[in-house]
Amino acid sequence: MTPARLELFETHRPQLLCTAFRIIGSDSDAEDVVQETWIRYERADPREIRNPGAWLTTVTTRLCLDLLRRRREVPRQPANLVPVGEDREPGAVAALADEVTDALVVVVRELTPPQRVALVLHEVFGMSFGEVAAVLGTTTGSARKLASRARDRLRRRASEPREEQPGRTREVVEAFLRAAQDGDTDALAEVLDPDVVRTADPQALAPGGPQFLRGARAVIEETRTLRSGARQARVATVGGRPAIVVESNGAVRSVLVVHVGGDRVVRYDVVADPRRLALLESGQVFAEEVRS
Repeated sequence: MTPARLELFETHRPQLLCTAFRIIGSDSDAEDVVQETWIRYERADPREIRNPGAWLTTVTTRLCLDLLRRRREVPRQPANLVPVGEDREPGAVAALADEVTDALVVVVRELTPPQRVALVLHEVFGMSFGEVAAVLGTTTGSARKLASRARDRLRRRASEPREEQPGRTREVVEAFLRAAQDGDTDALAEVLDPDVVRTADPQALAPGGPQFLRGARAVIEETRTLRSGARQARVATVGGRPAIVVESNGAVRSVLVVHVGGDRVVRYDVVADPRRLALLESGQVFAEEVRS
C-alpha cells in the first residue's frame, strides 16, 4: 500500500464511518465495516478503481447490507407505497435528518436492509436513485420505491408528536445553546431530557468519538468539553424549525437538528458531513440570526 493510497483512504474514512453508522446504527459495527473496507481496498488492483471515492462508498454500503441481511434472514413485505420524487422541497432535508435520527433510535429495525440503505443514501447523503440502484444491484425504479416505503414507515410509526409550539421550541433550543456556551451543568441538566440521544457525523467529533450517545450525563460531559465551539454557534431556522448552527470564518461547520418534547431536548443530530451540509445549504434553509 503506497502512502498516497493510505492518505486517500484516510481522507474518505469520516465519510465512510458516517455512511456505515447511518445504515447500521452502531458505532462498533460501523468501525468494523470500515476496517473491512480498508482491507479490501488494500488488496484491490488500483488499475481497476476509476473513482476511489465511489468505490469505497459502494464497498462500505454493500458490507453494511451484508451485515444487516445476516442479522435478519427473512425481510418483511413492505407496506403501501408513497410516491417520492427526485426533488426536495425547502426544509425536507432537515425534516428527514430528524426522522432518520428517529429511525436509528426507535424504529430502524422495522425497515428491511435495502430500505435502510436506500433511505440513508438518497435522503441523508443526496445520492441519486441511479447511484443507489447501482449499489443495491437493482433498478432505479426499485431504488425509488425502497426509499419511499422506508419514509412512509418511519413517518407512520413516529412515536412522538412534532413540536406544536414553535415559539416555545425555540426558547428551549436557545436555553440549550446558552447553557452550552456558559458550561452551566445545572442549566444543561434542566433543559435536557434524562434519556436524551445525541447522534453525530464523525466530522464533528474528536478522532474515535462515538457517533451515538444516550443520557443527559454523557451529553453534558461532552457538551462541556465543546464549550469553545459552542461560543461560535447561533440559533437559526433550518427547514422551518429552530436549530443550532456552528460557524467558523464565515462558513457553516455543523448544524444541530434539535427535537424538543415536554419542554426539553429529547434528541439532536449533529450534521457535519460535507454532503449532508451541502444538502441543507442547497435548500437555502438557513435564516434568521439569534434574537437579542
